[in-house]
Amino acid sequence: MNDYFAKAAVTWDESPVRAAMSMAFYQQVLAEAPDLSGLRVLEFGCGTGSLGLRLGLDHGAHMIFLDASPAMFEVLTRRMAESGIKNASAYLGELSALPASAAPVDAVVSGMAMHHVADVPALFRAFRQLLSPGGHVLLSDLVTEDGGFHGDAPAEHNGFDPEQLAATLAACGFDVVAPRVFHILRRPDSSGQPHEYPIFFLAARAV
Repeated sequence: MNDYFAKAAVTWDESPVRAAMSMAFYQQVLAEAPDLSGLRVLEFGCGTGSLGLRLGLDHGAHMIFLDASPAMFEVLTRRMAESGIKNASAYLGELSALPASAAPVDAVVSGMAMHHVADVPALFRAFRQLLSPGGHVLLSDLVTEDGGFHGDAPAEHNGFDPEQLAATLAACGFDVVAPRVFHILRRPDSSGQPHEYPIFFLAARAV
């Protein structure tokens, strides 16, 4: 996976398709959790930090960035330095890379990262351990597709059935809001044919 992101990281933020999807997810996050000022927010699979930098700079969240790609992490740390963000920390690796001092957090946000996770239930249980009671989980990902989204690029899942993922989250100790499709990503599939990919939003609170 890191080989793919090493190549993609350089131009990741130049894609208007990604920018539109990121902005749509940002709006969903704020609709569900409008007051993030002073809250500790983990962005899991943060990539280059587009979402979390907005949440930290514009809404006062204390951001904890986490990504497993060294190339993405390099872009992230450069963007953090350029932005002047103060209320933030960044870690390279999986969830185990977080120090004990990172917990508890008040919210976990993650856009388009779950399909790269092999054991999603284990990750949800780990989120539950990290979160304060009542803390938010705010996710977006692909509705199940035929594999054309990634083609030869690495992914553990070809999207998800939103209701099934919601049930998995509920089984891991969360009160779940019904998932909803909030964005249609339009781009060619791996064969070059135009395709529409629905993106869903899933919100929950730790109980």
